[in-house]
This record gives sequence, structure tokens and C-alpha cells, in this order.
Amino acid sequence: MAPWKGEFFLGKLARMSNFDPTSRAPAAPPPAPAKKPLGTVLLEMGLLNPEQLALSLKRADAKKMRFGDFVVQEGLVTEVDIAKALARQHEIEYRDLTGFVVSPEALKILPEKVVRRFLILPIELRQGTLVLAVNNPIDVEMLDLVGRVLKMPIHLNISPRPQLMDVIESAFEGKTAVDTLVQNLRRQEAKGKPGRPPLPNTLRLEPAAPGEASIEALVNRFLEQGVRELASDIHIDPAAEGSRVRMRIDGILHEMHRYPAELHNAIISRMKVLSGLDIAEKRNAQDGRFQYQFLNHEVDVRISMVPTIRGEKAVLRLLNKRKQTLGLEEVGMSPELVAHISELVARPYGIVFVTGPTGSGKTTSLYSMLHTLNGVERNIVTVEDPVEFTFDLINQIQVNEKAGVTFPSILRNILRQDPDVMMIGEVRDAETAQIAVQAALTGHLVLSTLHTNGAVSAISRLIDMKIEPFLLSSSLLAVLAQRLVRRLCLGCRKPKVADARDSLALGEALLPVGTPIFEAGACDKCHQSGYRGRIPIFELMRIDEWLHTAINERKSEVEMLAHLRDTGFRNLREDGVRRIREGLSTVDEVLRAT
Repeated sequence: MAPWKGEFFLGKLARMSNFDPTSRAPAAPPPAPAKKPLGTVLLEMGLLNPEQLALSLKRADAKKMRFGDFVVQEGLVTEVDIAKALARQHEIEYRDLTGFVVSPEALKILPEKVVRRFLILPIELRQGTLVLAVNNPIDVEMLDLVGRVLKMPIHLNISPRPQLMDVIESAFEGKTAVDTLVQNLRRQEAKGKPGRPPLPNTLRLEPAAPGEASIEALVNRFLEQGVRELASDIHIDPAAEGSRVRMRIDGILHEMHRYPAELHNAIISRMKVLSGLDIAEKRNAQDGRFQYQFLNHEVDVRISMVPTIRGEKAVLRLLNKRKQTLGLEEVGMSPELVAHISELVARPYGIVFVTGPTGSGKTTSLYSMLHTLNGVERNIVTVEDPVEFTFDLINQIQVNEKAGVTFPSILRNILRQDPDVMMIGEVRDAETAQIAVQAALTGHLVLSTLHTNGAVSAISRLIDMKIEPFLLSSSLLAVLAQRLVRRLCLGCRKPKVADARDSLALGEALLPVGTPIFEAGACDKCHQSGYRGRIPIFELMRIDEWLHTAINERKSEVEMLAHLRDTGFRNLREDGVRRIREGLSTVDEVLRAT
């Protein structure tokens, strides 16, 4: 038994309950050993074909991921599929928890913190046996501990992870839901007993304790929900009739909560304390940051405060520090594009730009390129604002303009550090652009981002930054433009065939009438939107001899696009049609993004 897990679990359980940790009551027998690998079971169920299985096993092993987590992440199967396959693999009953109401008697058996931390849920008592819904039946050690501590036999059911999380939320929402917290806070204020004052900055966020009513618990709840919903931003908006919390999920803002206007200042103050901002300053904009841990997520939060006519508005950008770094194929590039990018980043010198608007996945693409290059034989240095993910062997530098650490100032010093590869988070001004070009001309590979609408327009943008055309044409290798389109929810998407409207919108040659495609449905998992997650679409412009001359001669973007068309160039919309044909996005979504 691993001491860290056993001691932690039994200690927490003993402190939160009257159980005797020394009890040696008989434990439930572990699940029957798997007779077949999970991939084989998925193959037998018709959820994967042999080619998908072989490739997924190879990629999951290379990324050191559990096979089930990998195929769900890739969109090959759903969480429900994995749960059913695990049930079949381990000969354990599958339990669909959709609309399920937990027995109150069973709910009292395990403390809320244990249920949330280990994602195990007591769902009923059946003739002295506890029926326990789990998502990971392989963690026999933890289940053995539960059986010994509870002194009763356990019968396991397997349920999908999202269903378990939803039922746990519903089961305990009377204790920790936002509405309940707000009501309790208002009652305390009415009695002259305000909630606990904000605590100092903390690096660990625990689920709110049962019955706890405080501003700290309310803010924790917002952050906790942001992580669960995979939100990129949380907006705290002041309003006269009641302030609101909105979360940006898959690029779209959703209103999650409303709370009384009288609590708004206290919530803003709590966030200022966490991020080290001046609580007394309410007239000027402020920026800060803090980190916290929740479950297995380590999240870096960038916070921006601006004064409005109704009070201060806060926007929190959530950056998951433990998100999986993806290779070029896993990011969503086509095999042809992967071959082009791999060849480009293998060059000893030159610049590769990734362009697109804010929030289009540019940094993720750069990280994928770095992932390909990372190794002891290269000195790789990055200058970022912010550092969104950390790598072994790569020297990453955080911009801090207040301390004088700017892109231009640090780049000059990096050139004396003997770098092979430099990654510049963003070329924002002429000085940064000029240093990047000089670095590329003196034997360094430079990767960076630029804010432009397309690949060709990057050339005009750089010339506007006073980069001489002859220097640009000599240093620029390629420009990769990209956008993010929302991914269809696999649980509710509906098959259809392309009609005349779809074909007219995208072009008969790209999407002929009658092509099998999908459209968005609606379910609780995707907030009735029909989409869950986002995927990228790309266009790549490589600098060939004609473009080299065109840049020197300052030819127009129209002339450059005409040349690219003759060379087989595929633009963003055409790559979006590839996603539509794969059943991953819709006509409306590609049109919106392009």
C-alpha cells in the first residue's frame, strides 16, 4: 500500500467521520482481472477500427497518457463509450446516471470531500451492501480502503465521468451551490454578521466546506466551476439590478450566475487580495495574477480590473498549467500540413510566423512546434507574456514590463546566450520585429506570432513595421494562419446531407449537394449549444522563389494570392470544409470563423 495515498485518505476520512481507520473488516474483492485490453474491447464494440487502434496506442504511449483518456481527447469515442467498455472489460455493471437521484441514506455514508476528491459516489444501500459508482475501477487500493473503513461489502458500478460529476454537483448543491451561498451571505449581513473577510493569497483551492457561507467560498465556487466547465475566461460584471458571472466556453460567453449588487464590492476585493492589487484603488485599471490548485489542475489566473459607471468589472483569464502538450498531428493539422511544418522547423535559420486574432490558438501551435524540436542537442529560449505552459530543457522567460523586462530588452540579451531556436510570444512593435529578423539572418530559427487576418497580410503588416522588403524576403520561411471553430458535441450531433444553401455558401466544388455531414443538436453537456470544445483550421503560405521576388518588388496581396492559388494553396475556409466532412464541425460554424 502506498503510504502517501493510504495515510492521506484514511486520515481525511477519520477527521471528517467517526469511522475507525484501524478496522480490519473484510473488504470487497477487487474487480476481476481484465481478460482483454481496453483497445481490443473498443475494437470488438465497433467503436474503433484497427488502423485507429494501432495509431492511438502508439500516440498515447508516446505522450504517456492513459489509452482511454487519449481516445476521448481525440474525439474518437465518448466518455460514455469508455465507461461501457470498462464495464465490459472488468465484468462490472454499467450504470447510466442521467437524471439519477442519489439515496439520501447512501449519501451520508461518505463525506463530501472524499466523494469529490476521488470521484466515487455512494448511490444506494442494497441489503447491507453499498453500491458505489466509480469511473476508475482499476484503483483497487483506494476501493479496498473504502471497504475496510466502512466495514461493509461494496458493489461497484461504472459510470461516465461527466455523469458522475453532474450527479455529485446535484447531490451536494444544497450545501455548496452558488445560490445557497448567496442566500446565506445575505442572511448574515442582515444579522450584522458579514461573511469571513478575504484570506491572504492561497495556492490551494479546496471545495467549499458544507454549510460554509463566505465571500471566499463564493469566489472559490466561481473558480471551481470555471475549471470544471473548461472556461477560458470568467467575467464578473457589475449591474444595478444584480451583478452577473459569465464564462467563455468554446469561445462563446454563457451567463452562469447572478448575485445581489451589494455583494459585488466584496467579491472584487477578494479577487484583488488574491492577485496582490490595491483594494483602495477603484478609479484606475489594474492588472494582476495568482495561481491556485484544484483537483489535479494547476491554474494560472490573469486578472484585469477596469472601472465602469456601475462599479469595477473583473475579467479572469484561466490558464491550465498542466494541460497536455500536443504534437503537430494531435493539434489537428492534416498529415500534409504536418509534413510541411516539420520540414520548416528543421531548418537551421529563418522565421516562421503564426497569425490570427486573439484566442485563435496561436500559442498552442507554437508550443507544438517547440515540442517537436525539444531535445538536449538544442538551446531553445522563449520570451512570453504570459508563459502558458512549462517545458523541460527549454529556457522560458516571462515578460515583466513594470520591471523593465520587455520583448526588445530581453531579446538583445538572448542573442548572447547562444540560442539555436528562439520563440517570441508576439511581435508587437517595430523594434521587436527588427530584432527577430536580425536573429533569423544571423543563424537562428525564430518562431513567433503576429496579429493579422490571413497569411498573406502578414507581409504587409511587417513592411508597415518598417522591415525592409529585402530583409523580410531573406528571413521569412512561412506564415501559418489559423482560426478556431467549435467542435460538434458527439453526444447530440445529428447526421444530415448538404443542401443547396450549404453548397452555395461554401461552393459547389468544396461541398456538393448531398454530401453526408452533421449539424448541431442540443443537450445538457454542451449547454444546449450543440458544440463542445474547439478545433483549429489552418492555411500555410511558404515563401518560394516567386514570393521572394514579389516581396522585394512590393507586389500586392491580390497578386500574391493569385500565385498561391496556382500552387495548390488551401485557405482557411477550404480547411474548414475538411472539418465539416470529418463530422467535427458545421457549415454555420466555418462560415462564422472565416
